Amino acid sequence: MVARHNGVEIVVDPWTIGSCYWRSWWNFPEPTPELLDSLKPDYIYITHLHWDHFHGPSLRRFSRDTTMLVPKLPTTRRMVEDLNWLGFHDVVELSHGETKELGGGLEVTAYQSGLMADSTLVIHDGHTTIVNANDCKVFGRSLKQIAKRFPKVDFVLRSHSSASPVPYCVDEYPERFGEVRAPQEYAEEFMRFAFALKARHAIPFASNHCFLHRETEHFNSLAMDPQTVHDYTNQQAERLGVETRAVLMPSGSRWSAERGFEVEPFDYGARDVHIARMKEKYKDKIERSYAEDDEAEADVDAATKYFGDLCESLPPRWLARRMLDFRVLFEVEGKVTRRFLLDFGERRLLVDPPIVGDVLKVRTPARVFNDCCTLRMFSTWSASKRLSVSVPAGMDLGPLNRFLGILDFYELGAFPLRNNLSGRSLMQRLLRYREPLDFASYVWRSRTSKDFKIADLLPAPQA
Repeated sequence: MVARHNGVEIVVDPWTIGSCYWRSWWNFPEPTPELLDSLKPDYIYITHLHWDHFHGPSLRRFSRDTTMLVPKLPTTRRMVEDLNWLGFHDVVELSHGETKELGGGLEVTAYQSGLMADSTLVIHDGHTTIVNANDCKVFGRSLKQIAKRFPKVDFVLRSHSSASPVPYCVDEYPERFGEVRAPQEYAEEFMRFAFALKARHAIPFASNHCFLHRETEHFNSLAMDPQTVHDYTNQQAERLGVETRAVLMPSGSRWSAERGFEVEPFDYGARDVHIARMKEKYKDKIERSYAEDDEAEADVDAATKYFGDLCESLPPRWLARRMLDFRVLFEVEGKVTRRFLLDFGERRLLVDPPIVGDVLKVRTPARVFNDCCTLRMFSTWSASKRLSVSVPAGMDLGPLNRFLGILDFYELGAFPLRNNLSGRSLMQRLLRYREPLDFASYVWRSRTSKDFKIADLLPAPQA
């Protein structure tokens, strides 16, 4: 999104060109060349590290003199370092709840949340307030903090589908794990979030993508499209007498205080037709990607280095025995298939081990696996959905969720545990003191309520 006020322009999470996640995700609908040429930001804010938000090819289109704003992560300066690597050196970290004046009466306030140190950005000009929650699933006391600071919200922008591979990338979904996060739940969460902030307008946002890759195109059928979210939110608003109204704003749409909404037309109901056209338009790029996948071979040295460093960073066995009581078998596919057994209990990686049973099995392309190892970006691998997981009979999704969490913790510098005791980390955690209380509430409710859903963490809409 882009916001302009009194000659100052800020762009948030610019994924403006091409695809991301190894040709898996594509903008839907795509921005027009005219829109891209109009972007001349003074500031760019990046909410978090996922590549549909921190998109290198798009960022390279902007002047390296642009001031970059990022959330101040507790245990790492990774976002700063990655932007420096791209050539941006004017990078400002914003602490949780910190407000920055951009000039011309425009200001922004950043709020962090979640394991991935995702963030919400509030943009305010003295008259209009935009809460750009993006992928940030803030709730409870943390959400009340934002509502108290900004009691009059004009726009809420929030995602409305899942970037997680759980449960959709798990074999036997939905037969075995169909009760986990049904797509319709995201519409309920979107609606409750907008109502909780008493926003005038709720914009389905940050989930407007489609899948064109042969490995992931079947996920198009699971997408919670903006039209459905819009219709559900407004139906509930009318039923309850709530003033909030959802508005569809496809790429290129605008709003101004003088002219109101100027919405670009786009028929989300013709999704299959649009996707077929895009597959034809990008056929050559996608086919080249398939060829690269087929020719790639697993980089054993890179895997050994990454997982060796990961194992060295883990908490001691006596402290984390129950958390690390599982193994993961990677089946890395390409020119040849290689197998890697990650044994957390023994703190080691075995290359091409004998056949093993009762382990999590993860299949993924060698090109994807190699990039994740060399760039330390397995946190983006999970969002890409370019993996499939086999969970042994009798095992629930707990080990898989712990595995993905361990990768995130490591890549965000939360392992080794001593990193959490730095002055920087302690200060940022203190500013986010509400979050552990919210997490404790989530754990309690999820374990004591048989019918618990994530939407239940947000206030139930009232007439």
